[in-house]
Amino acid sequence: MMFKKKSTKQSNPVLTGFINIIFDIFKHFIKDFENMRKVKKIDSVSDNFSTLEHMLVRLEDKIESNRKLIEDLKNRLLWSNVIIIILLALILYGFVA
Repeated sequence: MMFKKKSTKQSNPVLTGFINIIFDIFKHFIKDFENMRKVKKIDSVSDNFSTLEHMLVRLEDKIESNRKLIEDLKNRLLWSNVIIIILLALILYGFVA
């Protein structure tokens, strides 16, 4: 039976520690990058929500303005119809009398 010789060569602890530190730093940067992406997505959603909220407020203001305009137009039409009816009545009264 042949036995394999054990390697008498020992690894350098400084080199092994340095390699471990490099991999730990690499993992740390990957996690930071992923977290930054998540935060950017959240900020983007927040910005979109703020934009939608602002647009809704502007839309509500326009709707209120349009309602006031419609009320004014309805009043004008009502009074113009009243004046037209009075004038027609005076014209008909002038023809009849």
